[in-house]
Order: sequence, then C-alpha cells, then structure tokens
Amino acid sequence: MTSGTRVDGGVRGENAPLIQLKNCRMEFPGVVALDDVSFTLLPGECHGLVGENGAGKSTLSKCIIGENHMTEGELYVEGKKIRIHSYSVKDSQRLGIQAVHQEFQLMNDMTGLENIFIGHYQTRYGMINWRALGRKAAELMDFLQCEVNLNVPVKYLRTAEKQIVQLAKAVLSESKVLILDELTAVLQEKDILNIYRIIGILKKRGMGVIYISHRLNEIFECCDSYTVLCDGRQMNSGRVTDIDKPKLIKMIIGRELTQAFPPINEVFGDTMLEVRGLSAQKAFRDISFSVRSGEVIGLAGLLGAGKTELVHAIFGNHRTVAGTIHIKGKETRIKNPQQAKKLGIGLIPDERRTLGLNMLFDIKDNTVLPSMEKFRKFKFFQDHAAEAKAAFEINERLELSYYSLWQNVKNLSGGNQQKIIIAKWMLRNSEIILLDEHTRGIDVGAKFEIYKLINEFTKQGKCVVLVSPELEELMGLCNRIYIMFEGSIMDVVEGERRTQEVIIHSLLGVS
Repeated sequence: MTSGTRVDGGVRGENAPLIQLKNCRMEFPGVVALDDVSFTLLPGECHGLVGENGAGKSTLSKCIIGENHMTEGELYVEGKKIRIHSYSVKDSQRLGIQAVHQEFQLMNDMTGLENIFIGHYQTRYGMINWRALGRKAAELMDFLQCEVNLNVPVKYLRTAEKQIVQLAKAVLSESKVLILDELTAVLQEKDILNIYRIIGILKKRGMGVIYISHRLNEIFECCDSYTVLCDGRQMNSGRVTDIDKPKLIKMIIGRELTQAFPPINEVFGDTMLEVRGLSAQKAFRDISFSVRSGEVIGLAGLLGAGKTELVHAIFGNHRTVAGTIHIKGKETRIKNPQQAKKLGIGLIPDERRTLGLNMLFDIKDNTVLPSMEKFRKFKFFQDHAAEAKAAFEINERLELSYYSLWQNVKNLSGGNQQKIIIAKWMLRNSEIILLDEHTRGIDVGAKFEIYKLINEFTKQGKCVVLVSPELEELMGLCNRIYIMFEGSIMDVVEGERRTQEVIIHSLLGVS
C-alpha cells in the first residue's frame, strides 16, 4: 500500500483498500454483537468471513452497508472516512456497495424483471421502456448463465431462483464491493460452480467480494483471504493459502472436529411412514417410498426435481391429485399442517423466515407454538411459566445464542433461527421428522450437533426424511437415498451403491 497516501486515517491511491473497518464495536440492547473488530478488503480480492452462528458475520456486513450503526469505530470506503452515525444503506449504494442477503429482500408481488431494475428503470417518452429492460435482463442472465422466468411475480419462483434475482440486481449496479451472505445456501452444486466463475470475473474487474459462508470448502475454492469471528471478536485473519480446512475448523469452533458424522443407526422397527403413488400437478408424480422407526432416508435431486413439494405434501401443505399416505400402517388423508402435527409429523422447512417462524413472535412463543396444548391450565389458560421453562431447557440443549427468551427472533442470526425451528418440533416430540435443507445457514460446529440430534431421534425410534443438496451429508446420515429427477424417483441408492458417482449419475438422469 506504499503508493497510497493517508487521508483521515484511511488510505487513498491506486492500491487503496475498498473497505477499511477499524476497531468496530456494535451493541444491541443487552448484548455486544461486535467488539474491537478490524477488517480490510482490497480491490480484486474475495475475502471469506467465517464463524459460528451468532459470531457477528452478518452484523459486520450490515455495518459496512449502513443497515447497522456502529457504536464505536471507524469506517473508510476507498480511503474516505464515513460518518457512521448518519450512514445509511442508500449512502453505501451510492458508494458502490451492494449486498445479497441470505434472507430475501424482494417485492413478492412484483416480477423478477421489476425487482432487478427497481430504481434503475429506463424511460422513453416518459414511459418505462420494458422492451429495453427485457433485453438488458436477458444479457444479464446470459452473463450469470441462469434461466429464470422474470415475467412472473417472484413469490411464484423457487428459493434458488429468488436468490439469482437478488444476485442479478446486485451485479446490475456494477458495484465496487459485493457482499454475498450465504448466497450458495440455496443453490445446487452446478450453480455454486457458476458463482465461482462470476466471482472470478468480478475480481478481474477490480471488484472486492466479501464472501460469508458456512460451507468451508467454498472458502478454499474462491477466497483469497479470510477473517474468523467468534462471539463478536476477531479471532484470526490471513491468506487462505496459509491454512487448511482442519486449521480453519479449529479456529472457528476452538477444537478439532475428528468425526464429521455419528454412526448410522441400523436397528429398525415397524414402518412409520409410507407413501404410495403420490402425485401433484407440475411438481412430482407416482412417488412411493417407506421409512421405518429408527431409519433416516434421504431425498436428493437437482433444482425443480420436486423434493420440497413432496415433503410439503406429506405435511399437508401442498395439494396432491393421486396416491395415498399411510401413518403406522393406517391410510390417512392429510389436509393441512394442523392435522399433520396431530399425527406426529414435524417439518423443518427450507425457508425459515416465511415458513418456519413467526417473525413477530419472540423466542419463547415460537418454540412452544406447536405444543401450546401441553401447557394448558384448567383447559382455558396458558401456563406461561411452564412454557418459559420448557423453551429455556430445549434451546439451551441446542446451545442457542441469545440474551432473553423474550427477544424477537428477527434479531437472531439465520443459524440461530434454524435452531429454534428444530427446538419447537423436539419440544412437540414429533415421531416423523421432515427436514428440508435443515443445515442451511448452520456453522460447522452446530451442524455436528444437529447430526447427533438426528442420530438421537433414530435411537428413540423416530424416523427422519431428509432433503439436502449436500451429497456428503446424505451419505453420512441416511440409510438409503431416493434420487428424484424431473418429479419422479430415478433411483434408490443404498449399501455399496451409496457413492457420489452413483448419486451424481442419477441426479443428472443418467441410468
């Protein structure tokens, strides 16, 4: 940085950092989220930001974009000192900083095209030139190498497609800094490889990328440097080439992770759930499988294979047109989630904020919501003290990072929100657990804790249906794996055939 000159404590010049954060402290009521954190992002650099859930990664990124106001510290953008107390998201966007958040920030009733160009509409004779915007969107999607129908409201798009719309919106602005917060959590392997390609192109253009991810393999694939946060403190920073995965894991969780997955349970009981010839329009067709007490089965498939729709159909949340569902040998017509809950079924959905939690409720209320009848007094009144005790015990078991049970869940990290969804079905003592990308946004240490919970479920005689985009996770947790391709079951993989090569061939429809 010798060619730059110091201005107000920052650096300006040809090699000036795009972002400099010095001694950042960020406080929320009752909790210190960041404490004395310093951070630097250089032009043409991809900087990995890692740490456990609640470590402060998203909080730090929100300080950089002006969504959070630092309590103490200094922020420089291209050497220019920022007035942190009046700094806003609009200010950061004017300075060329864009963020793609792990939670969607789109207008659901607007089309993908409208969402991408909102605030950047081209006009002709005082009217929006939709034809020109359509051409520009086509060029943008061609650059991203993604196919998304941009002419329908985004509420009808799949989770991964919504994330692509958010990325397109950020790339459109030709920013100097791009923050990707768990972007790949909802993407398939081929889409993740495409993200690496895009990051490579943006780096060559001199853009800086802040890459937040719990998938540590990604840090080594596309990042040049890294910063590890723990409980809001900066634990380590350096070049990715100087470390390996075991060292990074030890930095994050403070110990070596010697075992990735617990032993798979091989002791089974009677069939708990059986699906026969289940079909739903434009989603899946003629699906049949069964899962026994103590067993974990996996559902694998590319984007659009019908996995999520299938688990929602079992939970009574997606209409079917044919087929039957049997619970403990008895045919059952599940019309809604309330009925599924009474039958002992619990669902951890892929979209936690819209489907898994009530974002207006606190931790305690979200945790006990499916189990409220357990805490009735005299049939009419709720025993709130008993609710709080139960919520505290179950969330402590999951090592939730929080300061009060009455804290609103919207102020928690994505991983901690996911833990609450798991906690509520544990409290309900559901016997059939449906997990749809349950470790999305979960750090490496918490992942293993959840893997142990799944193992405990099976030892208790419960059964698990698990949807995951991670092949390693499917092979490490499941007794057998059903491969879905374009709405149908392509293959069933178990025993010696449970290898990545066999699964990948089936995922791609190669018999």
